[in-house]
Amino acid sequence: MFVEFDVYKTLGSFQLRAKGVFKEGVTCVVGPNGSGKTTLLKLLAAIYKPDSGYINYVGISSKVYIGDFYLPPESRGLDIVLAGRSRFGKRPVGKADVEMAVKYASLLGASDLLARRISSLSGGERQRLVIAAALSSEADLLLLDEPLSNLHGNWRGRVMEILRKYAEKKVVVITTHHGDVLKCCQEAFRMENGVLKQGGWVEEADCGTQ
Repeated sequence: MFVEFDVYKTLGSFQLRAKGVFKEGVTCVVGPNGSGKTTLLKLLAAIYKPDSGYINYVGISSKVYIGDFYLPPESRGLDIVLAGRSRFGKRPVGKADVEMAVKYASLLGASDLLARRISSLSGGERQRLVIAAALSSEADLLLLDEPLSNLHGNWRGRVMEILRKYAEKKVVVITTHHGDVLKCCQEAFRMENGVLKQGGWVEEADCGTQ
C-alpha cells in the first residue's frame, strides 16, 4: 500500500513541485509555515487538483484529510469523533459508529471529553478529539495537517506512538514543525519553498516518552 506522486501546482505566486512515494507507516513532512506542506496534503486528498503530473494510489481505497474543521460551539466532543466515523458527512452513522468513536477517544485519553461542549475544551483537549476522529475514520490513507499542535507534555510522543500502531498496514502522512518528534517518524521529508526533499527512513525509534 502506497501513494506515488509527481505533481506541480501554482496558487497565486506560490509554486509547488513535489515528487515521491509515501509508504505504509508514518511519514512526516517538516518545514516552515508557507513552505507548501498543507498544499501537498490537499493535493493528495484530491481537495486540490494538480496543474500537471499524477497521483497514483496503490492498494488505497479510502483517504481522509484533517486540518482544522468547524463544528458549532454547542457541539459536544462526541460530535468531533463521529465526524471522522462519517468521513465528514459522506455516510450516516449508527450505534456501531458511536461505539467505535468511544473506543478511539479512549485510546487518546479523551473519554471524559465526549459529553462536554467543545466551547469548554482546551486546545489540547480538542486536538486529541480531532486525532481520535482521524483514527476512527479507519481510512487507508490519513493526511493530518499539524496534528501535534496544542499538544503539550508527553502527548506529542504518545500520539506518535498511537499513529505508528495505526499505520502498521496503512499510510499516515503528517505535517509538523516540531523537530523533536522526527525520531518518531518512520520516514521524513522536508518542504522548502514548495520543493519536497527526501530525508530518510527511521526503522526503529522509541518515542513514547517524548
